[in-house]
Amino acid sequence: MKKLRLGLVGTGFIAPFHLQGFRNNPQAAITGLCAHSNLARRDQLCAEWKLKPYESFEKMVADPEIDALILGSRNTEHYSQVLRCQELRKPVLVEKPVVTTLAELDAIRASVARTGVPVMPAHNFVYRGAVRAARDVVRSGALGRIVFASVSSNHTISAEHAQGWRAKLSLGSGGALMDSGHHQVYQSLYLLGCPAALHAFKSRLVLTGMEGEDVAHIQLQYADGKLGSIFQSWTNNHGGAVDGIRIVGTEGSLEVTDALYVNGQRRETDTDYGNSFVGQARAFSDLLINGTKPESTLADARNTLQLILLAYQSAESGTVLRFTPAA
Repeated sequence: MKKLRLGLVGTGFIAPFHLQGFRNNPQAAITGLCAHSNLARRDQLCAEWKLKPYESFEKMVADPEIDALILGSRNTEHYSQVLRCQELRKPVLVEKPVVTTLAELDAIRASVARTGVPVMPAHNFVYRGAVRAARDVVRSGALGRIVFASVSSNHTISAEHAQGWRAKLSLGSGGALMDSGHHQVYQSLYLLGCPAALHAFKSRLVLTGMEGEDVAHIQLQYADGKLGSIFQSWTNNHGGAVDGIRIVGTEGSLEVTDALYVNGQRRETDTDYGNSFVGQARAFSDLLINGTKPESTLADARNTLQLILLAYQSAESGTVLRFTPAA
């Protein structure tokens, strides 16, 4: 069977992970690359990976030798690029956030419903073996009634990240929560479902050159009474004590750090960031070839974005807000 030919848009931090993810994929291969501005980086990656360089997104998407695209472009460019892919009936894997407004996400979902051309969010953390195994444990009832859960990440970002387009609200539409915090939010939704209400806080403590926040905390309450917490920080690299997933039930507990631990017993060890892109690549090619539903869908992307936008609203207003899941 002839492999699907994929075009990768963007040459930033995430690009090599997508390239590695598809390296040994039997169904699809990345064959082309285009850049927003860093042409030297594009040419370097094209030489290293034997890819066809493209001058622009438009030339790539219009090329009949490209079957589908991976969007690693700026957040605010995603919407127009996804709609162009829909127009040309080319499936797309979109880096998080898919878009930064609910109106845009609803328009994309409506287009997909009309065309049948897939758009898959790049929620790579749910393709880590330890996270998928953790959900199996939760669903099995082995922990009893869930009482509390937390998903946390505390790390620094590079000077390029802190001073680049992510520092501008007009380009990123948010700070640490909209960017890295996406991972924590969609993992929380994946493991526990949607909350009934939330109360959030945000600050800019260290990266004062940014327009958005460098730390955010969301408190959650669910319809069944359990409580939750999502924490995202870009303030330091000493997050070992708080990083990871922790779920406490009446009959047991689990955590995902360097592995999945259930009641202190080490279980699934696959927590590798790079490996998650292999699973994500497999899910994308399976979606296109076999119609297999991925672990995270556009409905999940909408719930993730809605929760983040409500968190910003809650932090600004100082109020508890209700959450209504996507249909």
